[in-house]
Amino acid sequence: MEIFRIPDVERRELIARIPGDERRPLELGTLGPAGTSSEYVAQMMSRSVADGGRLRIVLEDTYETCVDALTESRLDLVLVAHAYPGINAFYMHPGLEPAIVFRGSTPEYGLAIRDDYAYREELLDSETIVSHPAPIPLLRYHLGRPLHMATVDSTSQAACDVADGRYNVAITNEEAAKQHHLKFVHKFSRIPMTWTVFARRND
Repeated sequence: MEIFRIPDVERRELIARIPGDERRPLELGTLGPAGTSSEYVAQMMSRSVADGGRLRIVLEDTYETCVDALTESRLDLVLVAHAYPGINAFYMHPGLEPAIVFRGSTPEYGLAIRDDYAYREELLDSETIVSHPAPIPLLRYHLGRPLHMATVDSTSQAACDVADGRYNVAITNEEAAKQHHLKFVHKFSRIPMTWTVFARRND
């Protein structure tokens, strides 16, 4: 089930940060490339504010690149999933503060392959599966066993690597699978998740 819940007080905080100059949108950085769960939730976030057109989503290769751009005033806010293992470093950063926190579920996750790959269940024991680190536990919960993994910076990059033939199987989400013309051979679920939007600290 899709979940997207921003408490009213958090929504008002987000709207208050939109610049008064109508020619300048609020720039929200998050993890790219196109098709990530971060982009998907950022789009829902944009639609949730009164003037969604005033919030521009900027995709970067890593969350760290987003945070660098934020501290250098090239971005206004950065959206980070709480499932990201390195999020603690952002909370510890003396130049950052959490602006808002909310719930937002990801697109459906699963194991995806190219159309030209002759998939059989037993091949999972010999294949290297590519994934962002965060969703790897899905394999244990849905398939009941660990498998050989390679990691990349996003689920969208994992889908791209399968589409380009670097790997045959990826853990990815439905949005990235569609963009890269992959098909699911195992569907897992949406992931109900919490998120922080970071801003520059003013004090």
